[in-house]
Amino acid sequence: MTRQNARQTNRVQCTVRRPLPLLSWVALPVLFTAVVLGLTSVGQLLLASPGDTVLTSAHMGTAAGVTAMVGYSIEWPPGWRWLNWPYAFVVFVAGIVLHGMVVPAILAIGLGIPSAALLLRITWLHRGIGKHAALPS
Repeated sequence: MTRQNARQTNRVQCTVRRPLPLLSWVALPVLFTAVVLGLTSVGQLLLASPGDTVLTSAHMGTAAGVTAMVGYSIEWPPGWRWLNWPYAFVVFVAGIVLHGMVVPAILAIGLGIPSAALLLRITWLHRGIGKHAALPS
């Protein structure tokens, strides 16, 4: 590539990542699990097999994994970054302890649908702010 081809001549559009607030990150595993249980109950209702939903360790294990990975994008207070993995581990252990808990369908739907809306709102807010910030050339 020649020097002439490598030179940028117009403004560059880029996505600026905005970190998730700490409080949103703490709520993430609860919201995630509620959404999964709510959507599972809605699916059962649509398939004409209504019944209670069972919370399994797979639900909470996935929530723990998502929490651990999203924890890297958190704007941590000084000296608090080490809390990422212990919190994800607590969520994982809670999943093992709560494995097999039966959640009534009306409760799962009643909490899951608003949780989905809240999770989408959080995602939309933190994705849309600063999305196409132009860099000076």
